[in-house]
This record gives sequence, structure tokens and C-alpha cells, in this order.
Amino acid sequence: MMDTNPGFAAVAYLLAIATSAMFLRLVPKAALHLQHNGESRYSTIDGLRGYLAFGVFIHHALITWFYLHTGVIDFPPSNFYSQLGQASVALFFMITGFLFWSRLLKQGRQHDWLAFAVSRVFRLYPLYLPLMLIVFVTVFNRQDWELKDSPAQLAGQVFDWLTFERPDINQYHQSGMLISNVTWTLAYEVFFYLALPLLGLVFIYRGHWLQVVLCLIGIYILYQVVGWEHSLKKHFLASFLGGIAAAYWVRRPHLVAWGRTHVATAVALLALTLAMTLFKRAFSLLPLLLLSTFFVIVASGNPLWGALRLRSVRWLGEISYSTYLLHGYVLWIMVQQLPHLMSFNPQSPVLYLLLMVVCSCLLIIIASLTFLYIEKPGIEAGKTFVNWLRQKQRPRKLADEAARER
Repeated sequence: MMDTNPGFAAVAYLLAIATSAMFLRLVPKAALHLQHNGESRYSTIDGLRGYLAFGVFIHHALITWFYLHTGVIDFPPSNFYSQLGQASVALFFMITGFLFWSRLLKQGRQHDWLAFAVSRVFRLYPLYLPLMLIVFVTVFNRQDWELKDSPAQLAGQVFDWLTFERPDINQYHQSGMLISNVTWTLAYEVFFYLALPLLGLVFIYRGHWLQVVLCLIGIYILYQVVGWEHSLKKHFLASFLGGIAAAYWVRRPHLVAWGRTHVATAVALLALTLAMTLFKRAFSLLPLLLLSTFFVIVASGNPLWGALRLRSVRWLGEISYSTYLLHGYVLWIMVQQLPHLMSFNPQSPVLYLLLMVVCSCLLIIIASLTFLYIEKPGIEAGKTFVNWLRQKQRPRKLADEAARER
């Protein structure tokens, strides 16, 4: 059965990796980007991203399969397929915690907060805004462009979607299901970004006790504001701690050296296997500890016997945000709309498997193109914008310095 057999996931991953390899061969721009990026300091994490984002797609493919038969949206009955979504998200949170806490530890008070803020905006929104527009157009198109809510209500819905909430649009039931409701994780990412300077003041810069108290109050206020519509769950936020722990781990050479051994590889894979098979949910103490054990070893630069360093897998890592953000809509089109146009029954196991074969390959191609032509230009635009802000600030700084000298 597809719902319990890990062979379905294995075949889907092989299809994604093969499609990625073919794309790199046929599109020189993609291969050139990967070549220029080279082997980054955390190349194993880059590879891990690719597996995680595609794992969420497989997770939602199984949820969609059961929805077609039961009309109920729920986790797959298999621990493995349930964890392909949950553990992947937990590890994504760990990656965020690791990368940005590592930067704080390295740069200290020299951390460029302006560049950080701009880069996050230009990282999240260039792809998200077109997707959001597609969702709104899809909803109104399915409703024959009839306005069912007031303009004020619609404006509120636009604002909520801009802040990664997913209210029903124009009374269209479960509008968020058009994209598999994936944007809930972005609210947690945004909370971490906003809280990062305050967390740095508490745990790294360590000023006066009053500063610590005020920062903790600020973090609590942020927690309430970001989770205004749907409160942020503390056990989800705990995932970031695994990444922060890894940031301290990699600063100790003897731990990194051990983390790259074959013994560490075996420990990492055992921890991941236990987390994926023994637990239905990722966001509790034991599975999070197992996933954190896996993650600190990967963060040490362990390629898991080469599985994280394949060119095609590293490309999957590059396009992971596109894969994550777009897969829900691709699934919706392929499973909910295409059968009506081509008159076939997606409830048939064979047809559904064939549909997922096409969907897997199509998703990687679409994500690759959106990365090259939307995400990457957006990232570059963010860097250009920071440079423009710096140039605007420079004359003001020179004027202030001249005034002080007088």
C-alpha cells in the first residue's frame, strides 16, 4: 500500500533527483549558478534542504490521497509519511536557528542588522507575492468574479495573507488548501527573525540586567503580536533550539572532527530513523532530541556517505523555498483540476501514482525556473537595495562627523 510502503517515497525522491540532474545538464544558467556557489561552508545543510522540501511534498501527496477517499484532511496513518512533513519542518527551523545564530556568534556587535532585515524581506516576498496573487485570482475565478465580502473585509484578507495568515478569501472555504496551508511555518520564521536581535542582547551581548528584562518583555510582546491570529506553539519554537545548539557544537573542533566520522554518520542515520518510525509527531521532546542529534552531525559537515553532496541534491537545496512554497498549488492543479479536464479518476491507485510521477518531475522544473527567474533576481535586488541605502547614509555620516569636528 502507498500509505505505508516507503518505496513510494524512494521512487519520488529518485524522480526528483533525476529531474534535477537533467535540468542542470539542459539549462547552463542553473549549472553556472551551482558552480559559482561552489562548496559553501555548510554545503551539507544545502543538500539537506533539498530532501526536506521535497519530503513535505510527499507528505502532502499522501494527505491528498486520503482526502480524495475520505474527505478528511489529516496526517497519514504511517509514522514515516507523517514525519516526512513534520520532521522536515522541524529540521528547517533548526537550519534557520543554526545559520543565523552562527552569524551572531561570529559577528557579535558588528552584525549588519540592516542587511539582515532587507535580505529577509527580499528572500521571502519575491516568490510569495506572485503565488498569493495566483491564489486570489484562482479563488475569484472559481466564484465567477462575484464579490461576496465587502471591500474592507477583502482588504483585511489581503493584509492577513501578506503576513502569512490564511483566512478564507471572499468566503471561499479553506482557501489555504490551495497551497496546502504551507505558509504557517513562515510566521515562525518571521518571529525568529524579529526576535533575533533581542535574543542576541539577552544571550550574547549580555548587558545590564534591566536590558535583559526589557528584551525578554519585548520577545513576549513579539510572540503575542506575530501569533495574533493563531498563537505560536512553544513546542514548535523549540525546534530552533536544536539549530542554536548546533551553532555552539560546530565552534568546537574536536566535536566537528567526530561529527565527520563514519561512526557519527551511523549515529545520525539511526537517530533519524528512530525519529521517523517510532513517533507520529515531531514536535515533542524525544523526537526533537533525536532530530537535533541528526542535525548537529550534518552541521559538522558530514555528507552522510555522499548523499548530501550530489550536484543534483545541492540544486534541490537551492530551489527548496520554491519547492516548499509552490508544491501545494501544483498538487491542487494536478489532483483537483486536471482530472476534470481530462476525465479520469484520481482515486485509482495506479492513476494517482502516475499523476504523482508527473507531479514530482513538474514540481522540480517549475521550482527551478521560479528560483532562476524570481527568487535569484529578488535576492540580488535585496543586495542592490542595501548598497543603495548605504550610499544614501554615507553623506549623512560624513556631515555628522564634520559637525562633530567643528
